[in-house]
Amino acid sequence: MIHDASVEVTCDGNNSDCAGSVEVSPPFVYASPSGAGGHYDCGEATINKLVEKHGWLARGDEHFCESCKGEEG
Repeated sequence: MIHDASVEVTCDGNNSDCAGSVEVSPPFVYASPSGAGGHYDCGEATINKLVEKHGWLARGDEHFCESCKGEEG
């Protein structure tokens, strides 16, 4: 069985109630209208948007779960 790609994002916080990590599924995008050159969009901006849908805070290259997002520096 083949599964779609997923990306695990780990929380950068250290709260005792930390969620640890979340798994997000990047969208499959095509480079041309003909459908050629498709790839999973794992760019930082895309991953950050997906992480925020889980209630996490994305700040630059750091990510904070709901429990830790008040601790970010």
